[in-house]
Amino acid sequence: MIRTTLVTAGLLMASPALAQTDPLGAMGLWKIDLAASRFNEALTGPAPVSAEVDVTKDDGKSLAWTLIEEDESGLAAIQFADAPLDGTPTKAVVNTQIVMISVRRDGQSGVTAVTHNKTGRKQSMRVWLVDANTLKVEQDVDGQPGPPDQSLTFKRVR
Repeated sequence: MIRTTLVTAGLLMASPALAQTDPLGAMGLWKIDLAASRFNEALTGPAPVSAEVDVTKDDGKSLAWTLIEEDESGLAAIQFADAPLDGTPTKAVVNTQIVMISVRRDGQSGVTAVTHNKTGRKQSMRVWLVDANTLKVEQDVDGQPGPPDQSLTFKRVR
């Protein structure tokens, strides 16, 4: 009886982990919904006039994406990453800098990403699918406890 209970408990604990090997469902091109997003211009500067995320790999083991933000002057930010979803630190490009990024699966349809730069500053993002066509990003830019510094909403284009 104890052995059966332990095996059952083990299977119940493993079930979420097994289910999380499926793709997130984020593959495709996403454009920012400026009206549904909340920016913290004091921390990040002016809000972009447009932004898109192109997720090119979503196989349940890793995620690859390109982020492009534009402001009134043109290109405001660009990011490239191809990261495993187990939290292993990997290199990414943010603007002209190489940074280390760790991405960990956060439930069935989300990830948490932490970016570390050379000065030791960390930024974190929680990214999840609200539904098949809505992607939410909550950013902690300042590293301080409290609510997210920014909340961004992206809509699927394709």
